[in-house]
Amino acid sequence: MNILIVDDEPRHLRGMAGMIQMMRPDAKVKTAKDGEAALALVREEQPDVVLSDIQMPKLDGLSFLQRLQEEELRTKVVMVSAYNLFEYAQRAIRHGAYDYLLKPVDMDKVEVLLQRLDQQLAEEERERGESAEIKQKLELASSAYRSRLLHQWLSGELPPGERVDLEEWPLLIQMNTLILTEIRNKGEAFPVTELVEQLKQRVSAHGEACVFPLQTVSQHSIRLVAVLKQESHSAAEIGELRSSLMKETEIWRACGTVSHGVTALQAEDRIEPAETFIPKLFRQAEEALEYAFHEEWESVVTFGHVAGLGNRNAVFQLDGEALFEALQEQSLARAEAMCREAFAELSSQGRTEPKLMKNYASLTLMKLKSRTSGIIDQQVGSALADTASTAIPSCTGSGMLIELMLGRLAEVHKSLTDRKQGSGELAVEQCLGWIQGHYAEDLTLEMAAEQFHFNPSYFSTLMKSRTGRSFSDHLTEARIRAAKELLAGGRFKIYEIAEQCGYRDTKYFTRIFKRQVGLSPEAYKHTLRPQTGSGDWS
Repeated sequence: MNILIVDDEPRHLRGMAGMIQMMRPDAKVKTAKDGEAALALVREEQPDVVLSDIQMPKLDGLSFLQRLQEEELRTKVVMVSAYNLFEYAQRAIRHGAYDYLLKPVDMDKVEVLLQRLDQQLAEEERERGESAEIKQKLELASSAYRSRLLHQWLSGELPPGERVDLEEWPLLIQMNTLILTEIRNKGEAFPVTELVEQLKQRVSAHGEACVFPLQTVSQHSIRLVAVLKQESHSAAEIGELRSSLMKETEIWRACGTVSHGVTALQAEDRIEPAETFIPKLFRQAEEALEYAFHEEWESVVTFGHVAGLGNRNAVFQLDGEALFEALQEQSLARAEAMCREAFAELSSQGRTEPKLMKNYASLTLMKLKSRTSGIIDQQVGSALADTASTAIPSCTGSGMLIELMLGRLAEVHKSLTDRKQGSGELAVEQCLGWIQGHYAEDLTLEMAAEQFHFNPSYFSTLMKSRTGRSFSDHLTEARIRAAKELLAGGRFKIYEIAEQCGYRDTKYFTRIFKRQVGLSPEAYKHTLRPQTGSGDWS
């Protein structure tokens, strides 16, 4: 409690101040020697309670009360007087006094008075808190209603009768450029009002603008919509707007990951009513925003750059078996390079649908998990599955996607490296290289075991435990891989390719090839005519 004591008699002033401080040690007690000084302190300090004498120079107690009322200075005033006259008390209460005490002041009465004041101040504080909470809830409800209304307008679902509730409606139906901004983070709440104002200041340099928040996309993201009425929205002006948004993005990086989708009204759209072209522009901005996933766009994508893209026929050139072999090398460098190159080519400079990028990434990890099952640590295999099913579908950028992929590849590489211990592991690795160099010959398990000085039965078990596949499986894989390359070259007949790959019987080769690839050699050869590079895992 903050208390001001006013009295022109120093002895009474010191006595009252000392008594109050003793009774309420935590109270903040100040004093004034006359009414004018007291009025100045009330203006500055806004005390909870004033204990004031009535008879004072310069400004008496009753005049002091009147000045407080005139200036709407809300504090509880208790008048203290040596005159036990009903008239004084009546006038004091009429002028707004909280209570009236007689000198000499009785300590018990002061205690009762302070208890009443404590209770009333606490009640008033509670009521103020409830009032502020109600006000905040009303403001939030109003904001949520407005956000829903605007979202309906953009989606073409706004009931006609509700348009009058939007004060910006005249500008909204005249706008010719729309910007959809998304901010994502995993930290504190967004300063929405501040962000809206900053975006408005930025885009207002390009035309008459209004900015508003949309309904929250998720717990960790918000979307803002800016609509502009530009005198000219030529390609050059849109380019300048894009540059301006990129500068704002740099400023906002502290808030999280920021991206923008920009679209402009085309000449053919002007003949359509607002109810038609407004949802169309919003859908275009959403599509542009989706492509901000690609780092090539530097967080700002205009619809004109990505319209009609969605490269669904993009080729994914990452051979799974080749990747597995690279992961078994001493260095991780080749496996990382293969991954980066494959996804860079798939991206097609940011023109491939982000969903397709994510699907290929998840598929790559799941096939790698299957290929390494029983070979790598079980926890590493679980991490591959978790990343494929959860982390990759929810990642927001191509850079994040690549980092997730490389992180899992590094774990697989380490797990494979840890297993490469002892002469048996080295022999298996050397045997795989030997198969690659001699697959055209009539190789057998017994020949391999003799080559590396092992018992055939033990060597078979060793190879299976270390690689997850038998000697025969590895030999077949090497031969079929070579057959694919020869078929892609298109220079040899099927029987010639069979012989070069170690098969003396063409029909047997055809049967094995179809079982491994899913297509006959002739059918596989036909699929390669439009393009080479199938990217399958066979």
